[in-house]
Amino acid sequence: MTTPKDPRRQRKITFNGLTAKEWTRLSRNVWNDVSSPREKYHLEHGATFSKALAARVITMYSKEGDLVLDPFLGTGTTLFAARELGRRGIGIELNEKFVKLARRLLSQKTLVRGPEQNVIHDDCRNLLKHVEPESVQVMLTSPPYANFIHKSIEDRKTTHKTSWIVEKNISRVKPYSDDQRDFGNLPYEDFLRDIKAVLEDLLIVTKRGGYNLWVVKDYRDTQRGIPYIGFHSDLGHIGEEVGFKYHDLIIWDQNDQRTLVLLGYPTVFYTNQNCSFLVVFRKPG
Repeated sequence: MTTPKDPRRQRKITFNGLTAKEWTRLSRNVWNDVSSPREKYHLEHGATFSKALAARVITMYSKEGDLVLDPFLGTGTTLFAARELGRRGIGIELNEKFVKLARRLLSQKTLVRGPEQNVIHDDCRNLLKHVEPESVQVMLTSPPYANFIHKSIEDRKTTHKTSWIVEKNISRVKPYSDDQRDFGNLPYEDFLRDIKAVLEDLLIVTKRGGYNLWVVKDYRDTQRGIPYIGFHSDLGHIGEEVGFKYHDLIIWDQNDQRTLVLLGYPTVFYTNQNCSFLVVFRKPG
């Protein structure tokens, strides 16, 4: 297909309303410009991605009026970005504290009234009760990482008690809840099993040709003899098993926000894990 020279015509023929120049500019697969200072309310959650990241994803993979979904909503970043960009939004969150916070923040008056953003207090395992089949253009989320947080808390009481991970990076970790349904309280194998069930439901509610993006980090468990847990790889395999296409992988470079720390010295060399991954799935169209 020949690309029209007129940008207005280009916007009409693309699924996301982007011009050819915008499309190309957003096609970098390493992002180092979407981090931003945390708002005070972000500290209530402890693990949030920035609104700049959410806005870029939504801009790339949807157009105005489309439906955006976040099944692990947290404090609501995905829906804030969706509203500002003229997209409808649905967020599902298990933790009542985060639900109240997201609703309160979304209810605050803005200069421009955006599309409806619906915050649902429920377990995302009940996704099909709240979202119509083939209605979602883009799903963006960052799930709890199994019981990794609990292990990090244990490590920081011992190995990293005075580490730069805590002192220089001002890193804080805490469990989201003590709810047994919370993905953040599950052993890794149980976590992957339940994530697979959520992906099966997401395949149903996603439009044909629509996108799912998961913001995730890999993990180390060296205290228990596991040097590397490739969560983004495991997630990719599970997505393909349920019927998604593993469409793309984006690296979120966070080195500028984190100080390098000494790991494994002087016997075992480890790299600092100062990046996250955006695993991109696409539903066959």
